[in-house]
Amino acid sequence: MSSRKEEPLPLGAVRTADGGVVVPASRRADGSTRKPIRIRQGYVPQDEVPKYKTVAQRRREQEAKRAAEAKSGGDATVDELPMDKLSLEQKKEVPDAKERPHTSNLASRQEQERRQQGKNTRAAATESGDTNGDHQKQLKRQLTKINKQLKEIAKLVDAGDESLTAQQKQKIARKSALQQERNEIIAELNGATVTRSNSSGSGPRPKVAISL
Repeated sequence: MSSRKEEPLPLGAVRTADGGVVVPASRRADGSTRKPIRIRQGYVPQDEVPKYKTVAQRRREQEAKRAAEAKSGGDATVDELPMDKLSLEQKKEVPDAKERPHTSNLASRQEQERRQQGKNTRAAATESGDTNGDHQKQLKRQLTKINKQLKEIAKLVDAGDESLTAQQKQKIARKSALQQERNEIIAELNGATVTRSNSSGSGPRPKVAISL
């Protein structure tokens, strides 16, 4: 009779005549038959697989094991990880945990700054557009007023000098000044940079060439 101790079998398994290990055939709940399953040598059932343990868990277990061995007088260093290695691993995990919130907060602040810059840019563009639009409306109103005055002057010129009053003659004398101001407004509406002259000046004004 062999004195070699046989290895324990997994739960539910049996040893066959040829020395193999199988899980016997069984019947499922629906009535079908489950075939026998041969278990390979060295197979470890899922419920017997060692579970993963964190550094803190292993440290607590080792401390409890050392305390138990100290009471029984055993060797506390058997199957024990070096404590300095555990300390180093634990120290590495702590900075990582601190760096993650810092990185997240930095990215959040940068995103908020980009959004604020976008809002400021859009607000500035809107304000600039509103100011430019108001100026354009004012120029168009002035142009309409000047065109009306020039039409009245043209009618007075057609009437002749004999029937004109002194006030009407003064109005005709402003024809050149009104035409010059009209040309400047048209040029500015077309995007040209124009230095507006005072319409009450007495000297001759430079002419602005405008294609209508």
